[in-house]
Amino acid sequence: MEIKETLNVPVKYLWHNILKSVLYDARKETGKPLTETQLTGLKYTKTFSNHQQATLQILTVEPEQEYAYTTTTARNAYTVRYVLTPAGDGKTTVVYTEKIDSKGGLQKANDFITSILLGWQRKRGFKKMLKQMEETYQQA
Repeated sequence: MEIKETLNVPVKYLWHNILKSVLYDARKETGKPLTETQLTGLKYTKTFSNHQQATLQILTVEPEQEYAYTTTTARNAYTVRYVLTPAGDGKTTVVYTEKIDSKGGLQKANDFITSILLGWQRKRGFKKMLKQMEETYQQA
């Protein structure tokens, strides 16, 4: 899945919001206060609300340009990437991609069907989150 949106916010603002969330999550799961420069390569176990666990590894942290991570479970590996590009006049184009590598044929079929059935809902939610960030910036 890929989503490309241009927002009326500067790159620095959008990057700060993404990293604030990443740093919060990393601190919550590791118990360690971390900085942006310590994130690349960081690997930790994340526990979800349904008590499922996954290994999260931060792949890329290029300030105000790119953030990527992989979440690995027994069933699949889920890679997410944010690429930020200045679009002039204080605007930013964000390209969000996610890729699922499933383990086993049955899991691949299940993930494919799920992506078809729920993909539009996930895209809608992500776009809504971006618009909320944009609105918050405009109100400040």
